Amino acid sequence: MADLAEIEQRITTALARIGAGLDHWPKPATGPSADQAAHIAHLQVQLDLERAARSQDAAAKAPATEGDHIAEVARLQRQLDETDLENQRLHTAIGLLRQDLRLMEEQAEATLAKATFANANLQAELDALLQAREAETAEIAKILAALAPLVDAAEVNPNA
Repeated sequence: MADLAEIEQRITTALARIGAGLDHWPKPATGPSADQAAHIAHLQVQLDLERAARSQDAAAKAPATEGDHIAEVARLQRQLDETDLENQRLHTAIGLLRQDLRLMEEQAEATLAKATFANANLQAELDALLQAREAETAEIAKILAALAPLVDAAEVNPNA
């Protein structure tokens, strides 16, 4: 119980320190002051004017010249040629991958055939061992049946 009282005292002290720290925390502002609001409004007007000027400049620009179109067509043609080369490379790679896949499938089929053959051989050996065990068990049973009268006679007349 003394430990609980000590812990309670420490918690109370910590809460008092937190409360004192909160008193020194800055208070949140409710909104901009009148000077700040006027400045923000002025900046907003300037931003709107700049946007309008830029849109007028974009509309006033001259349309692209024929040289610009020729350069763009040349760039697009180079890009198309590069894409064709990449496409051919990918088709070649796909062909090689298909060939590898076909070889892997053939190897898997061969391996499966070998495993099936080995499994059949092992099953035949197991069946032969089980038959040999059954024959030995039957032979042992016959021997025990033949020895049973002799054992019984020896138990009846131990001195004979």
